[in-house]
Order: sequence, then structure tokens, then C-alpha cells
Amino acid sequence: MRVVKTSFAVSQLCLLLGLVTAACGTKYTCPENFVLSGSSCYCPEGQGFHQDGATCIADTPPADTTTGDTLQDTVADAATDDAVCCDTAIADQSDATSTTDDTPGMPELPVDTAAPKVVGAPCANDIDCVGGLQCFSWPKGYCTLTPCADTGTPCPGASQCWAGDASMPKVCSQSCDSVLDCRKADGYGCKRLSTPFGGIDANLCLPSGTAAVGMGCTKPLDCSGDNTCLTDMAGGYCARIGCSPTDPCDADSSCVMRNGSFTCLKTCTVDGDCAIATKQSRKCVTKSDVKKKTVQVCLDSVKAAPVGSPCATSLDCDSKVCSIYAKGTCSVGGAPCLTDGECGASGPCTIPGDGSLDKGVCSATCDTNTNCPTGGFCVGQGNSGTGTCAPTCKGPGDTESCGGVPGLVCLFGQPLVTPTGVTLPGYACAPRAAGAAGSDCTSNTDCAKGTNCIVNSQASGGYCATPCDTTPCPFGNACADLGIKMCERMCNLDEDCPPLLVCKQDNQAGAKVCSVP
Repeated sequence: MRVVKTSFAVSQLCLLLGLVTAACGTKYTCPENFVLSGSSCYCPEGQGFHQDGATCIADTPPADTTTGDTLQDTVADAATDDAVCCDTAIADQSDATSTTDDTPGMPELPVDTAAPKVVGAPCANDIDCVGGLQCFSWPKGYCTLTPCADTGTPCPGASQCWAGDASMPKVCSQSCDSVLDCRKADGYGCKRLSTPFGGIDANLCLPSGTAAVGMGCTKPLDCSGDNTCLTDMAGGYCARIGCSPTDPCDADSSCVMRNGSFTCLKTCTVDGDCAIATKQSRKCVTKSDVKKKTVQVCLDSVKAAPVGSPCATSLDCDSKVCSIYAKGTCSVGGAPCLTDGECGASGPCTIPGDGSLDKGVCSATCDTNTNCPTGGFCVGQGNSGTGTCAPTCKGPGDTESCGGVPGLVCLFGQPLVTPTGVTLPGYACAPRAAGAAGSDCTSNTDCAKGTNCIVNSQASGGYCATPCDTTPCPFGNACADLGIKMCERMCNLDEDCPPLLVCKQDNQAGAKVCSVP
């Protein structure tokens, strides 16, 4: 075996340690005890391991005659300085002129002519790939399993089943965190797909196309680098999904909210900057980016998003009203939050000053004479006769319709007015703060001052009932006159109620409410 003289020992330790990082190159995954060499996996037989069929088994390591230590001891020592290992290996790759067949002090690795290659590795034919994988005809070959079971299902190693469109087979594609995990030099990018645009929520190493951000496309493989294809725009639109304040867009694009996801869209100054070859209409639209800075980007319409859509600023919404329900993240776990109380033991709620983490839903003002847009309920605010349009939802536990926004719950209640103009009760996404009317409790201490907790027979669950003699009940509650007027939690099903409480008609409330059986 011929190797670079100056790097043999260090590079072999890199391999035995499995130091496969962004610094060392593209990331692949080998089976247990197998060693990665470039994009190939092999069992280091005669060096503390032996192969039995498809399994690499550890045995007593041979002594290193130069140091008196075992090879595994040497490997363990080297593990404390993996950065030196990898940096040296990279530096030595540029000097391959001095080679030797003899390297004293380290056992020479056997040449394995059948060294298997993992999913995503380059190949010339099927023989280059680990048993069962094929060499797919992507740039410089791509070891994969095709056709795989179904889009989104697991594949060998760190890969997932995916198909770009109906014209191509389903292919096991290598997962990635960034382009550093992919074969960028061979023309691959880490494409961040989403269910509408790629049929799977995943980051995959896929071939890069030639279409830059903002250009037309029909599938993710048409777009350059990490961009995918937004196929809901006429003519398609190459863009990168998933940008953030810490993962900014390239210089020719800005990170703005679109369809509930922050996306890198092409920047512009006039409509002409947005023209594409297919002559599809593109406009230069004013938006707010992820840091609330006003920018202009190319879109297919000046319209933004309807009521109920996720938003971060008013420019994200058709109504120009974005109701914010989260401004930061809990210090433990990173869940979105508006206050420390929403985090509980995971708090405090860390809120950056630039508004970059604001989360909300598109809304609009409404009253008894003004209907909400289709799909919205007018949720009353106090006794003013006015309210806010909230998105409708399907019932208990429906978080998807509420956009996953913290603080919004799918509640059954009485709107001021519905899209049809008929004030029938129904489900809508509305806030229900801890301790407020209708919120869960087990004792009065869980409720706001002057509020009672209506509990079940075992005192294991209940809800807060607030006075309503002078203040109207918030959405999701009805005022019942039981000598003392109290807001009772409205319901449509028993599932709308805390455990062991049932949903039944209360004539005093004039509605179905959660009650003791």
C-alpha cells in the first residue's frame, strides 16, 4: 500500500477514530467498528478487529512494536487532539509526491478491493457501493438504494427516501446539516426541502442545478446550491427555505416570511429586476425581513397572507394586522414564548431586542357589523362590541390550524359574528392565559384573584371561573347567573372539558358548558 510518508500515522489514527467532521470533509456513516477511508468503509483486520461476514468484530489488539502500546491505546491518546489529526490530514493531501511502501512504527492497512461505499458517496459502478446499494447516475455517481420504499421513510445510514418528481425514481438521499456535509466540489448542495416543495421535510445532499435564487424551476434539482423550487408560483421560483438571524441569506437575497416559513427570496429595486425567461409576472414587493428591516424582494403578487397564516410583522398579512403571541424562546428547550409564565420551569423567556423571534397570526379587526374573511371568527374584546378575527380550527387538540403559535388554543366559543353573518358558536384559535377564565386548574390558587376553580369529583382537574357581573366573558366562556354571575367554560364535546367533567346544556348560561356529571 502506498501512502503519503509524512502523514501515514496521523491519517490512520484519524480513520480509526472515525473523525468524520466538516473539517475533515464530507460526512458519511459506517457500520459499527468499520473504518471510514474517504467515502469507503472497511474492517481493519489484523489491527484489533476481524471481519465475520458483514460484521466487524473487535479482538485483542496487537502490540505496537515501536511504542510498546497497543494500537487502541495509541488511538485513545490521539483522541485528545482530533483537530490536529484532521488539519494535518488535510494539509498532507496537497503533497502526494513523496510515497513509500514502508512506514516504520505503524502496521500497514490492507488494501480492500471491495471497500463498500455508503449512501451519497461517489462511484463508477455498483461494485463501488456497499452490498445492496446501486451507483445512481448523478454527478460523479451517487451510491444509493433505488427504488426505496416511500418518500420520507428511513434508508441505510443517515439518509431518507425521496423523489424529486414523478419522472424520477425514489432514491435514498444523504441527510445533511449544511453544504459541508455534501460533495460540494462534485456539484452537490444541502437542499432544505419542505412538504409542499419536495414532498418531504428534510435537508438532503442533492445535485445542484444552474438556476439562481429567484429564477424559474420545476423541481429542486433545477436550482443552484442549497436552493429548492417553490412550485406554487407560476413558473417556479428557486429559493432557500429555513433562513434565520444566525443563518442569513446570500448577498442577492433576503430572509422574509412566506407561507409561514422564513425563506431567502431575491432582492430587487424595480419589477424589471424580477423578470424570468418564461415571462411569468413577478413584482418587486416591500416586506420585512427576519430582523424587521424593510426590504424589497421578488414575488408573484403584492398580496401577502390571509387571516390565520403565521406572521412576524404586519407586512406579512393581507390585512396588515399581525397579532403577536410569542417574542422569544424559553431558556431551557427553546420553545417559543411571550412571557416567563409560558415557560414555567423552563424559563425565563429570553426575548431579543431586534424582534427577530416574533411569532403571530394574521388577523383583522371586526365588529357585529363587519364580517371576518372566510375562515375567521370574530373573537370579542371586552364589552366594546369589537373584536379580532381569529382563524377557525377543527376541535380539541387541533394545533395545526392555529399555526403552532404558543398561547393560541383551539377553543369552542361564541363569536361576535362569523363569515356567514350567523352568530353560531364554533371553534376558533384564541388565547387562554394561565389563571384566566376557562384555563385549567386543580385549586383556586391556580386561578386569578377573585376566581374560583370548578373541579371534578376527585379534585384532579377543573377550570377557572371568573366573575362576569360587570365584565363580559372572554371567548370560549359563557356567563351563567347562579346567584353570582360566573364565566363557565363553553364546550361542544366532552373532550373540550377537563378530565371527569362533562359537556352539557346549562340554561343559566344559555350554552353547553363543562360541568360536574
